[in-house]
Amino acid sequence: MGDNGDDDRPGRIDRRVIASHQTDEGQLTRWFLLTGRRMVVTAALLLLVLGTLLGLSLLRPFDVHSLLTETNTTQDLFNTLLSGTILLVSVVVSINSVVLSEEITDIETQQRRLDASIDYRQRLGDLVAEDVTPARPAEFLRVILHVIYTRTQRLQELATEEGDADFQADIEPFVTDVLVQVGQARATLADTRSGTFGVLLVGLRYDHSEQLRALRIVDQTYGDELTDEQRAVIDDLVQTLKFLATGREYFKSIYYKQELARLSSRLLYVSLPSIVVISYVILSLDTELVPDVTLLTLSPLLVFVAVAYTVALAPYIVLTAYVLRATTVTLRTVAAGPFILSAGLEEQDREAVATSLEWGAIGDDEEE
Repeated sequence: MGDNGDDDRPGRIDRRVIASHQTDEGQLTRWFLLTGRRMVVTAALLLLVLGTLLGLSLLRPFDVHSLLTETNTTQDLFNTLLSGTILLVSVVVSINSVVLSEEITDIETQQRRLDASIDYRQRLGDLVAEDVTPARPAEFLRVILHVIYTRTQRLQELATEEGDADFQADIEPFVTDVLVQVGQARATLADTRSGTFGVLLVGLRYDHSEQLRALRIVDQTYGDELTDEQRAVIDDLVQTLKFLATGREYFKSIYYKQELARLSSRLLYVSLPSIVVISYVILSLDTELVPDVTLLTLSPLLVFVAVAYTVALAPYIVLTAYVLRATTVTLRTVAAGPFILSAGLEEQDREAVATSLEWGAIGDDEEE
């Protein structure tokens, strides 16, 4: 295998960390977009809105006071919010009904879904030489990651045994990529709950497209020069990466259904109190009934309207919190197949990440 020059090759494997935007992503941003509980994020956004309103009132107290004394203007604002809240709830619940209606199918469709799921698990079981694969998503994913790790380690050993320096140099970036991404995936699994979203977080970090591309380059570069065992290991890696991609998309579809159901229920819980408060404000708002006193330029009327306005925005804030996470998941798990849609880190950045991990730290504790 050893004398092929670089000019004769269709391409060398790039050193890159796909999904590198997560490496330099701040903890606060990650919490806000992904890991934070949506109702806690909602509460934080509501406090931010209330604080902003009160802050603006402190900066321009006379302008705000003049605006609030126009009772008709304030009532028109809350009338608009009331209509929008009712419409928002109606639209979201209607969408939820459409999505859930897909689950109401005949028995043949349900049978096909069940057969496909069982077949998927059986094929993975054949690959890992186990009769029964784990039923829990997190444990199921650990099995796939362990297979990717062990097959990659075996490919590296075979390259060393053959003594082909070119082959070793060409697969080294792929080995490094597996090292980094499997390490990140295991860390994510350890830090999250074992539910569907915890597994999906792993999928956000693991980019199978780059690794499939790397294996295709190896196959095209060396072709018939590969030994039977090397080709078998590469085929196993390709199949395992396909299992990983398929499982991620399946768990993502489950997550979307769960997230939409949660959004609908939370929106209904929040909207009823919000509608009651808005209705009360519209019926009772009268500047002449509010004491004309101030404390640090904040009047009771101003505080009352600011709080009522924040409560009126609650349904929209709930929708924002859930849609932000759903859109983030969509953008970071776009099913691109063999295509690569995002740029990675520079080579030196990748090496810095790789040197912080060791092969022995990954996979050795799979029996725990």
